[in-house]
Amino acid sequence: MQLGSLKQAAASGGFWLAWLLLVGAGLIGSPTAGFGMAFLSVSCAVLPLAFGSTRQRISAGVALLLGLLLAVSLVDKAQNDPYFTKQRSQPAPAATEPPVQR
Repeated sequence: MQLGSLKQAAASGGFWLAWLLLVGAGLIGSPTAGFGMAFLSVSCAVLPLAFGSTRQRISAGVALLLGLLLAVSLVDKAQNDPYFTKQRSQPAPAATEPPVQR
């Protein structure tokens, strides 16, 4: 068994995590969660793109491009998510004065 370096382990972990997050972002129905996972996938693809092997660099570049395209396609849907529009449409509670002491 040969021990690898921390750089190789981080590149390999970032490579697999980027692809898993990209698949999860594509499968999730919520646009806000999908956008967040696509953004995290792009963030994780940067490390193998910089330090991975040639195969990992090419695949991380593809994951980075697909993650960017997915995030861009979900950004409008995420801004108009019904949960957030419901929270924005509710009026702020009226300011109430404390009861008067007698």
